[in-house]
Amino acid sequence: MKTHSGGAGLRRVVIVCLAALFALLAMGVTLMGTGVYRAVADDADANSTQRTALSYVVNQIRRSDAGGVAIGTFGGGDALRLTETGEDGSVYVTLIYCWEGSLMELYMEEGTGLAPEDGMELLELSSLDLSVTEKGGLDVTVSDGEHQWSVTLYPRTGVEEVGEL
Repeated sequence: MKTHSGGAGLRRVVIVCLAALFALLAMGVTLMGTGVYRAVADDADANSTQRTALSYVVNQIRRSDAGGVAIGTFGGGDALRLTETGEDGSVYVTLIYCWEGSLMELYMEEGTGLAPEDGMELLELSSLDLSVTEKGGLDVTVSDGEHQWSVTLYPRTGVEEVGEL
């Protein structure tokens, strides 16, 4: 004799519903975790750009402090000019500037007349702003378009403001 129990079918429906609810919650938690990871990764990338750009500019100024530090314009924007004299007496210039969304460096012998597009691209950066403070310091501000970071330096040789570099 066969007995039919109505409770077994109801148990299966409840089990399937609980399994589906668990799967939906697991997917929701995974998607939420992915969003958090993306936000953290974007912040880390912006922080890395800031540290790299400011650290690079600061170290270049410190390296060239004995020769001369000047700010002016090059390619339509602010530029840093670092001067050093070679053993043979020739003068070499390093220009650091932003050009078409990139931090650029151009190393050349003085008077060669190279253009902004001739420089070497260092990293993506929207702008480089340079100014001399009242106390003779150099304010360096970099921006990636969304964030802005600054540092103030006091070179031993001082900072000269010149026009077009």
